[in-house]
Amino acid sequence: MSAQYASIAISGDNGIGNACVVAAQLVEAACFARNGDREAARAFIARAMALLRGEPSTIPTGARPLNRAAREVLPGGFAAWQKRRVTVYIDTHLAGRIRIEELARLLNLSESHFSRAFRCAFGTSAHDYLTRRRIEMAQGLMLTSAETLCAIALRCGLSDQSHFTRLFRRIVGETPYAWRCARRGEIEDRSTERLRDSAEPAN
Repeated sequence: MSAQYASIAISGDNGIGNACVVAAQLVEAACFARNGDREAARAFIARAMALLRGEPSTIPTGARPLNRAAREVLPGGFAAWQKRRVTVYIDTHLAGRIRIEELARLLNLSESHFSRAFRCAFGTSAHDYLTRRRIEMAQGLMLTSAETLCAIALRCGLSDQSHFTRLFRRIVGETPYAWRCARRGEIEDRSTERLRDSAEPAN
C-alpha cells in the first residue's frame, strides 16, 4: 500500500478508521482468488480501492459471487454529495443506534423518499447496508486487533456477542470465531512462506 493511500485510509472521515476494513477486504479477495472465485475477488478488491479513495461503494454481498443485478445501481438514487454524506454519517456513528429518520433528515427528505432513493443508490435497503457495514468493520477489527468478539460486537453497535454471531453467520456464512481463525491462520501461513522464501539462498 502506498504512503498516500495509507494516509487516506487512516485519516479519512470515518471516525473508526478504514485501514482495518481495507485489510479485511484484501484478505477476503485473496481467499476467494485462491478458491478460484475471481468475480467475488474482484468485488472485494474494488471495495478496498473505493475505501482507500474515500468513495462510497456497494458492499460485496457475503461470501457469494455478485451477479449482474446485484452490481448494478439503478437510476433515481442520490447525488454524489448525498451518497457521501450518508455513508460518512453511518461510518462515524456505527457504535451507536442509527435511525432511518436521522439519515433522511440529513438530506431533508421524507423517510419513504429516502428509503426508495437509498435502495436505488446502493442496491439494498438502508437497514441491510448498515448491518453489512457493521459486519465489515467487525471483520477488520478481528484481523487487526486482539479484542474479544464481545468487545468488537459492542464497538460495532451490536447489542451483544450472540446478536453479532447470528448476523455474522447469516451474512458471511460462518461464525465470527471460525472466520477469524481461518483468516488469521492464512495470514500467518503466508508470512511464514515469505520468510522461508527470503531465507533460502539464491541459485
